[in-house]
Amino acid sequence: MQTKRSFSWVLLVAACGCSQRPPEAQAVNAAAEAMGGVEAVRAVTSLTLEGSGSAYRLGQNMSPDSELPISAVQSYTWQVDLPSHRARTETASANFLGNLVTQVAALDGRVAFNVGGNGAAQRVGGMAAADRTAEYYHHPLTLLQAALAEDEAMRATVSNLRQEAGHEVVDIRTPDGVELALHLDAGTHLPLMITSRSYHSNLGDVVVTSEFSDYTDVGGLQLPATISRRIDEFPALDVTVTNAVNETVGDLAAPADVASAPEPGAAPVTVAVEELADGVWFLGGGSHHSVLVEFDAYTALVEAPLNDARTLAVIERAREIVPGKPLQYLVNTHHHFDHSGGLRAAVAEGLTVITHEVNRPLYEALVARPHTIMADHLAQNPAPLTIETVTGDEKYELTDGRRTMEMYRIAGDTHNAGILMVYLPAERILIEGDVYTPGRGGPTAENLLKNIQDRGLRVRTIAPIHGQVVPFAELEKTVASDSD
Repeated sequence: MQTKRSFSWVLLVAACGCSQRPPEAQAVNAAAEAMGGVEAVRAVTSLTLEGSGSAYRLGQNMSPDSELPISAVQSYTWQVDLPSHRARTETASANFLGNLVTQVAALDGRVAFNVGGNGAAQRVGGMAAADRTAEYYHHPLTLLQAALAEDEAMRATVSNLRQEAGHEVVDIRTPDGVELALHLDAGTHLPLMITSRSYHSNLGDVVVTSEFSDYTDVGGLQLPATISRRIDEFPALDVTVTNAVNETVGDLAAPADVASAPEPGAAPVTVAVEELADGVWFLGGGSHHSVLVEFDAYTALVEAPLNDARTLAVIERAREIVPGKPLQYLVNTHHHFDHSGGLRAAVAEGLTVITHEVNRPLYEALVARPHTIMADHLAQNPAPLTIETVTGDEKYELTDGRRTMEMYRIAGDTHNAGILMVYLPAERILIEGDVYTPGRGGPTAENLLKNIQDRGLRVRTIAPIHGQVVPFAELEKTVASDSD
């Protein structure tokens, strides 16, 4: 059966006399010609992008269906040494506290590393390294140069020319194993978009997309001045840049000790146990904590944070502390990804999830999402989601007649619309996450105090998901100090 070709490709073949070339090669050549010529693309030795824009904080929105919070990117610099396959990204943007933070991420061949504020470099591995390698090719110049390499051993494989949404699309597999799709404007043949698959610990299998627009002339080359990146349908980064080619970018090589270091594996997980009261344990040892509460016939865990590794270690420790009773419930304070990252692991372990009702659709979707690129604990141990929800501002209660655990939405919170505080009335312990971090304070602490007072809770101890356990008086002092 003869394959049909689009009319534009028939004209291209007739015009350039390249009918012997595969149509995929014609597509790549046409894109290079649109950008300034095949030889001009091949001749580029360095690329520098400098600009500013916006970064989006995935999984940190007020509610699961609201817009993502935006951090202003005050400066963005991407330097690439193409012959050496090296790249360095420096981004200065505001963190969630509004403080300016500069991050440096680099790649030297197959070695991915970060550079700290003190100049010390540290190698990264796993998906972070794989994503860094893919990101190198998420620009028309770097990807086309790989597809047009004169050395066949260094040349990317181009295949599967097709039409998608009015775009001409080809698949490109680089010599280092990255699989991408290049989308071209059907009229101008300029690159519109580059996509590749990746893995996100909360979302599972995702597609990373970089979109290009506002092409401008840079030394005879047409290069995009606007770049937008997204993860699935979620925006990740928008930058407007100036481009420079064939200028000195300095030495982008990894330090010798970093280049020779083995790719790091997963960091060990520490779970430190502190008994807060009879049958109540604070499970710390990391940046995010959990609390275990014992009832007559079962136990309940407050918070399954970060990821599989942290949550599974916490669950294992909880079962060691109370070996004779089933761990039955997981109380989730809010949907932010660092606080719900262990949700799938908890579901795989058979825990019933208690959370605010606004989170139900998201959690149903997260449990259903495929995790094939990396099979997490739930993918390896499939189990259905069992969920109970706190309705509106109503009190939700677990009790066995001896011990009671009360859950309330923190009304008026500016951090998360469905955030819960957990109260143990007999022990007078309040558990909360992100609303008050001892030693840091913040604008949400005052509202937490108001919620405690409005509910008439007689709190004696604050057990935070971040920070150390403190007397309730510390919260009062913080609020008083912030109001001065």
